[in-house]
Amino acid sequence: MNIEIKQTNECKKAYEIAKSLPEYFHKDGLKSIERDTKNHMLFGAYLNNELIGFAVYKEINNEAIEMLWLGILRQYHRKGYGKILVERNLAEFSKKYKVCKVKTISDSDDYEPYKKTRAFYRNLGFIPIETISPYPGWDNDPCQIFVKFLHA
Repeated sequence: MNIEIKQTNECKKAYEIAKSLPEYFHKDGLKSIERDTKNHMLFGAYLNNELIGFAVYKEINNEAIEMLWLGILRQYHRKGYGKILVERNLAEFSKKYKVCKVKTISDSDDYEPYKKTRAFYRNLGFIPIETISPYPGWDNDPCQIFVKFLHA
């Protein structure tokens, strides 16, 4: 698997990846992705120099970082590219931060794409710590907050 993970400024391409996944990203989410890719740390997964996935991170404070967005082109789902992207990012972030947080739709919602999302985060070692329902700004959707400790 010849994949390169690097910080990037390919905001438009990241947005297009998200737009190609309507079951994960609705209109308001896409607006936020468009803004967040420009204002926060954007990392890309490149296969043969083509952007196939992205992750956006925001520093919360000196000890914590939040993964705001993650998207991989559909044809590369379940092939390990998302895992590589996140694991390499977190390995680098562990030099500075103690914990990474991510929010997603809670398991009280059995929508299949988000079942897969939650399983993905759990497989990476994220643990659910809190559910907020409804989460402000999430169209009455319940939010599950996951964290992963990067180092002690």
